[in-house]
Amino acid sequence: MQITEIQHGIPCWFELASTDTDKSYSFYHAVFGWSRMDMDLGPIGTYSFLNNANGCIGAMCSMMPEQQSQGRPSAWGVYFAVENCDESTARAVDLGANLLVPPMNVSEHGRMSVIADPTGAVCSLWQAKGGGGPFVMFEDYSIGWVELATRDTGKAREFYANLLTWTYSESPIPIPDSGNYTEISVGATRYGGILPMNPAWGSIPPHWGIYVMVPDVDACIVKAKESGGSNPLPAFDAPGVGRIAMISDPTGAHCYVITLKS
Repeated sequence: MQITEIQHGIPCWFELASTDTDKSYSFYHAVFGWSRMDMDLGPIGTYSFLNNANGCIGAMCSMMPEQQSQGRPSAWGVYFAVENCDESTARAVDLGANLLVPPMNVSEHGRMSVIADPTGAVCSLWQAKGGGGPFVMFEDYSIGWVELATRDTGKAREFYANLLTWTYSESPIPIPDSGNYTEISVGATRYGGILPMNPAWGSIPPHWGIYVMVPDVDACIVKAKESGGSNPLPAFDAPGVGRIAMISDPTGAHCYVITLKS
């Protein structure tokens, strides 16, 4: 479905920073059927809008050279809509966030900043100019859910509720000693969740992730492997939700794929 109202607090953009954009694109085109529309940004490089059959689902760009030199793998990032980037960024810092990239203009399109929340997960804040362009969510081969994996769900809940006015609902995770899963809502729409990280996560840092909706998770895994990717988390059935797996593109970027229970 087309998202045309960019409401404060919603996940409003999804961006892949890749160490090899051509290799990443070949993968996502094969697995999800996405097409690309490139924009030349001069010295910054090429910015590629990614589209499914019905519209834009997000974008892809090259990872900054200094990040590549640190050995970072490609990764998906999530942007959250705010009414005023400068005010929300200052508010985030007051609430305990670490400012990574101060507010800056992005051509004529809007204003953004990058923060690490008080639990360490990185995300971006986005103030669109002119209402922002429409994008697609909640349909096959688009993002249908975002998820924060963190070791301190209480701190995360408090931070985002104060910054982005989220409301929450909780349900037990059907795995012993796994705590509760928190669903995130803006108004009447559920956009994502907060997942507690237990010791089995090891040294993986807190992070935001995306879920791409697909009609058949298992077929998607086969395509991912045939296209040079991998399947770090095998498919499983989440009671009352659907079938879920994690796939990784050839450059190391992870995303979840999900087929909702009918």
